[in-house]
Amino acid sequence: MTHASTRRHDAAATRPHKALLLSALTACAALVFGPPAGAEPWPSRPIMLTVVGPAGSAPDAAARDLVGRIGLALGQPIVVENMPGAGGIIGMQKARNAAPDGYRFVFTHNGAVVINPSLFKTLSYDPVADFDPVSLVMSSPMILVASASLGVDRLDQLLALVRRQPDAVMYGSPGFGTPPHVFVEQLKAATSVSIDHVPFKGSNGLVHGLMQGQVGVAMESATALMPVIESGNVRALAVSGDSRMEILPQVPTFTELGVPDIGFVWLALMAPKGTPAVAVAAVNREVTRVLAIPDLQRNWTALGRKLVGGPPDVLAERIRAELPRWRSIIERAAIRPE
Repeated sequence: MTHASTRRHDAAATRPHKALLLSALTACAALVFGPPAGAEPWPSRPIMLTVVGPAGSAPDAAARDLVGRIGLALGQPIVVENMPGAGGIIGMQKARNAAPDGYRFVFTHNGAVVINPSLFKTLSYDPVADFDPVSLVMSSPMILVASASLGVDRLDQLLALVRRQPDAVMYGSPGFGTPPHVFVEQLKAATSVSIDHVPFKGSNGLVHGLMQGQVGVAMESATALMPVIESGNVRALAVSGDSRMEILPQVPTFTELGVPDIGFVWLALMAPKGTPAVAVAAVNREVTRVLAIPDLQRNWTALGRKLVGGPPDVLAERIRAELPRWRSIIERAAIRPE
């Protein structure tokens, strides 16, 4: 064998050893420095959840019920950030502007997703173009209540009072553009009554205003209203949805009273458009798992909530179907920004 061929043979023989050495060095580097940037497993740090409602509101209470159990399963905490205001616009805008890296989600309601686009001529976000659907979570009927001081026990009695004395009663909501505000405007349009609106800062502000006599009528969820209904300070007159609520079986639905289609609230998880599919799928999977836990089902049912869940497509289809529906409702009821 010539010297040249010997050198070629030796070089060839050392290539596998060099390859093994390089692989070993690469493995050691990965152990020391971690995987390349952008390749770390998800989630590798805390997840932020923007809630489009104040602390103590129905969305906030539901979100906090979920996040502890979901975060535990994912191995990272989920930090709740309350961003109330403007019917959900502030929270949705914050989520829209976040990086779509899988570490920002938004817990929102149908007012912010399918009502605001028709309520406001200009909106700082598009619920379809700017967000990825993650999961529907729950729906909640609304309860129409009247202060006990008004002396009414039924919807027809309230309507008769308002017609006789249109300036004697005002109604409150947790804020302009929130679902309860729009639902009362629906009721006004359907029954041809006039009653002035007083917006408060969230559900807690509304209940306080109701108790202080600043307003005589309100519509909200069971989470907000059951304590004052049970105290006798207000009387439940009607509920929205297809059936009576288990916790208020004596209270008729609006449909039973001849006023169909009064809305109910639904809550959902969404993420900035372009969020990694692995993050969306994992959060959706965990929501589905948590919604099947018996004690959560019992607790939520006791508050009148209906668990929904389902894959992201279910939420996407709900949004597509309801955007034109609420556009028509808002136009018919002539609801305008105040």
